[in-house]
Amino acid sequence: MYKYKKKLSSVEQRFGVLKKVILLIAITSTSSFAIESEKLYKHCVVCHGEKGNRKAIKRSPQLSLLKENELSLSLKKILDGSTPLYKNYIAMHKVKLKNLSLEDTDEFAKYIINLKN
Repeated sequence: MYKYKKKLSSVEQRFGVLKKVILLIAITSTSSFAIESEKLYKHCVVCHGEKGNRKAIKRSPQLSLLKENELSLSLKKILDGSTPLYKNYIAMHKVKLKNLSLEDTDEFAKYIINLKN
């Protein structure tokens, strides 16, 4: 029996390497944001609780009861200043969320929602 081994063209070899690099970047960037989310949420624990199960200042809803898209939208509104919260609460949240970009609110909301599990 002959063992047939197909010789890959240089384009196929480069494509294989490129797929591995993209996969590696995707894995490391996701885990990197998970670490950042953990650091970022440490600022929220005092008022919202370890798993988002506390009603902060008796006004805000429990984060653990919100849906992911609701929480993400709330975060975006806090960051862009369009939330109905009092100005001093907006300022406090903006300071605590200063490292959170509008693009990362979905991932941060997913992290918070997964805390209750």
